[in-house]
Amino acid sequence: MTTNESTQDESTQNESTQDSPDGLARFRKYMFEPIRGENALGRQAGITRWRRTAGIWLVYLWYAAADLVGDSPRRIVLGTLLLAAFCWLYIVPLPRGMFSGPLKDRVTVLVGGPLIAVLYLTLVGRGGLVFPTFLSVAFALLLVPAVSLPIIATMAATVIWLPQFIPSWHVHGPQWSTAAPIALVVFALYAMRAGARNQIELHRARQEIERLAQEQERLRISRDLHDLLGHALTTITVKAELASRLATRDPERAAAEMAEVAALGREGLADVRATVAGYRSVSLVTELATAREVLSAAGIRAELPAAVEDVPVELRELFGWVLREAVTNVVRHSGASSVRVLVTKRSIEIVDDGTGGPAGDGEPAHSRWRPGATTRPGAGGGNGLVGLAERVAAAGGRLEAGPAHSPRTGDEALAPSRRPGPAPASGLGFRLRAAVPA
Repeated sequence: MTTNESTQDESTQNESTQDSPDGLARFRKYMFEPIRGENALGRQAGITRWRRTAGIWLVYLWYAAADLVGDSPRRIVLGTLLLAAFCWLYIVPLPRGMFSGPLKDRVTVLVGGPLIAVLYLTLVGRGGLVFPTFLSVAFALLLVPAVSLPIIATMAATVIWLPQFIPSWHVHGPQWSTAAPIALVVFALYAMRAGARNQIELHRARQEIERLAQEQERLRISRDLHDLLGHALTTITVKAELASRLATRDPERAAAEMAEVAALGREGLADVRATVAGYRSVSLVTELATAREVLSAAGIRAELPAAVEDVPVELRELFGWVLREAVTNVVRHSGASSVRVLVTKRSIEIVDDGTGGPAGDGEPAHSRWRPGATTRPGAGGGNGLVGLAERVAAAGGRLEAGPAHSPRTGDEALAPSRRPGPAPASGLGFRLRAAVPA
């Protein structure tokens, strides 16, 4: 045997070993766990359907009623009352107990049904041999297979062998014809039981998928709101501070800055409404223009690309989000005096020369984040770079953040950083780069 064949045999054995516990678990679940639906409207609809359709099969009780013809009035009355009571059990408490109704309904059927059958066979006659077929239905529906199967098998054996030993019934030999309907009914019901369990589990799986989809949508909206409001509020803060400094020296420019603050507030509100509605999109071109304005207002020198037509259309929104988050962090945390933005067909890189505000323990605030971390630079557990990393990963790319090394262009921008590790001493700047391979 070759090495490949032996490897395939081992993998096949491993798969069969893994499948066997799952198959055993499913078998145990089928045999020992009851089926309980969770939808009240569905249960009521099931009860109604049972009463409309299953009641038709009660016509087979005519075999019991036919034995009453020509009998004594006392036995006719007694037999009629027992048949009426059995029909009531089959139509009223049985479907309620089957569809997760009160426990008393199940007890009433499981105790009352066999009692009526025994009384009929004892006091009226052999016409009661038709009851075990209906009792098999009740046992199969109300009890788990591990319990109902032995009961039904015992009842079927009794129906086959007992009648020939009762002289008053005038029966000869085993009654196989009486047990045949029991076997057919039980087979059909247990097949239906398996289908019902699969339907319930499928419904629960759909509900879980819907719940997860709603959670993901809530996370998306919260992430977008964080990015939008963080950027908008940072810009408003910078312009408001600039206006306050210019209020005495250049009132006209201060008024113009405050007018822009008001416009930014209205724009932020519109973006929030559009985000909730799901119609907002981010453009790299627009974000470059906004970054130029915001960095200029903050007194930070910016080197921005003049054109981004080479960037594929499907990446422009993603790179717009990267640029927005980077500019927000530069203005908030870096203390930088200059920023350089490099854009290629498949990557965007933002490098500043800042040191970052204090974040504790003497470490630069904006150097704390690493790929896979859970905090944003300079924040105690925010979602900026974490959410941005999720966006880039969803597009099949990678987000890198760390100390600013020599900026890379062209194909080098897609290569992993050659000098990983902790950030060097403060003053070496910070770099944020997103790359999406072709």
